[in-house]
Amino acid sequence: PGGGSTIAPAMYTKLVSKQFGKIETLLKLVGTPTDMLIENFKMQWVGGTTADLTTVMTLKQIKRPEQVALLEKFGLDPAKALKGATMGISSTNLMTERVQAVTSDLNNMRQKVDDFRKSFR
Repeated sequence: PGGGSTIAPAMYTKLVSKQFGKIETLLKLVGTPTDMLIENFKMQWVGGTTADLTTVMTLKQIKRPEQVALLEKFGLDPAKALKGATMGISSTNLMTERVQAVTSDLNNMRQKVDDFRKSFR
């Protein structure tokens, strides 16, 4: 290798920290007892949507009828809660999509850092 610095650029470090923060929040919510999920979701995922909450519930493997009740507790109209809980999202698909998104973001940032470094050579 070409004698470049082994210290990660601040921009890359910031992106990685941000992505890990999102993953950490998601893991905390998945580990939250179901009876405390709505309260913790509102505190930990500020601005979280019903789709985000549905993602967490699916990862927790909460049954659809219980998801409906939790979505109603979250403030969603009962008819919309039923529709949201029966969207057919699988935890495997959700995790795959999240991992792909994070990987793509990190790859894009890595490419930008590499391009930036090459511009100084």
